[in-house]
Amino acid sequence: MTFSLYARPGAGSAAVEALLAVLDVPHDVIDVPKEADGSAPAWYCAINPRAEVPSLRLPDGGIMTESAAMMIHLADSHPSAGMAPGLTAPARAQYLRWLVYLAATAYATDLRLYYPDRYSTNPVHAPAIKAKASADLARDFDILDQEMGTGPFLLGDRMSAADIYAAMLFSWSDDVAGLFARHPKLKRLYEAVASHAKVKPVWQRNGMG
Repeated sequence: MTFSLYARPGAGSAAVEALLAVLDVPHDVIDVPKEADGSAPAWYCAINPRAEVPSLRLPDGGIMTESAAMMIHLADSHPSAGMAPGLTAPARAQYLRWLVYLAATAYATDLRLYYPDRYSTNPVHAPAIKAKASADLARDFDILDQEMGTGPFLLGDRMSAADIYAAMLFSWSDDVAGLFARHPKLKRLYEAVASHAKVKPVWQRNGMG
């Protein structure tokens, strides 16, 4: 059996799809369309009650949600690809730190940036929510740049699943050119991920390169 990734172009499924490609894991990509009102179709809500993309159907039939959890699980399940430090490796702590940091800060902040109406019952609040999210996203990436070391990747000279996740989030910035001008290290990380032979076609499919 193969993995089935429930995806939408440009959504958080892009990083998971890219990792599946890098791992050379057999998988299907099932696009989840939006209804006319922007909601997910009923068949997908039966798979993921929160109607969020992505979801991952495992070979045993189980369903995973939460993109960062998928990245951790897939990389750990295919250790020969070297996309995650081993459980006892010195770099393991920082690997987990950055994946969870990116999911809990930058990813969550992007949702406030692009869907501010979801975060208040009063539409008047949307512009202020969006403005604060933009400032928070810049701060989140400033911290990443300051703490990541010399690079070119988050863990040094070898790409990991965390780098794919980070690169996806960089592409969602509301000022990508400004982000990369301020932080050449982040630009170098992004370009190294985006130019990877297995990642590049996934990025293109998702309208990211």
